[in-house]
Amino acid sequence: MRLRTDGYLDLRDPRRVKTPGDYEWDIAPTPEGEAVRFLLSHAFPGHRKIVRPLTEAHRSRIRMAIWADSVSERMSLVDRVWRQITEAVMPPTDLETPQLLQVVVYGDLAYPIYLDGGTTRVIPGGGMPASSFDAPEPPVNLKTA
Repeated sequence: MRLRTDGYLDLRDPRRVKTPGDYEWDIAPTPEGEAVRFLLSHAFPGHRKIVRPLTEAHRSRIRMAIWADSVSERMSLVDRVWRQITEAVMPPTDLETPQLLQVVVYGDLAYPIYLDGGTTRVIPGGGMPASSFDAPEPPVNLKTA
């Protein structure tokens, strides 16, 4: 049996068998609203704020995280996306009480992001209606961040 240069086994008959490892996975990205909800449902170590919108590659990586078999693999993928769309900020002076960092608006939901001790998280989890939230500074629109 010979391995051809195009990645198929030469079986000397009309059938062609694809060899493993010689192709790419093409994963459809998660819809943007679902990707934002999934990403912001996690708490992340450190103090960071969102400065870039999610790209199609980020949403594909989030789809892989949703499908992940282990928590370790899921958090590795989600943390990689988080670090690519955020930048570090100075930690709050008082680590006992959560400090509002920014408000992210996506659609009709607002996600208030707080620095809470040693983590960055959305409080309350799942966001809240954007019309009921008053922020001291203008909210960040994740589509155009």
